[in-house]
Amino acid sequence: MTDAHRTGATPALASHDELFVKIADVSDCRACGTPGLLLVRFRHSWKNQTGNDVPGIRESLLCPQCSHRNSAAAELIALFSVDEKMSSENVTVFGGLVAAWVESLRQERADEELLAAEHDLWLRGEL
Repeated sequence: MTDAHRTGATPALASHDELFVKIADVSDCRACGTPGLLLVRFRHSWKNQTGNDVPGIRESLLCPQCSHRNSAAAELIALFSVDEKMSSENVTVFGGLVAAWVESLRQERADEELLAAEHDLWLRGEL
């Protein structure tokens, strides 16, 4: 890992498959306050209302409390519970687990029905 990565500087993402992984000085989870295990930044796109792709960059924190419902994240969390530090012996396993987790994040979609229901509650002042 380079010093730039350790300090959190973000390299430009050149391809769809390129990831920025930060394992040092990771922030706490915004949802629950638990210290994060790692942070990933990757290319991501979504469809707008006209059906066109909107390219962007997504950032996700691996939280041992909030992320465990995702099976790919759970495997990565398990690795951290066994091996707190990355070494030459576990870097290949780590890389594969991070790639699987990011792919699962790319497949996640918003629950439109839940969003609509919460929007209705918000409009009525109940949320």
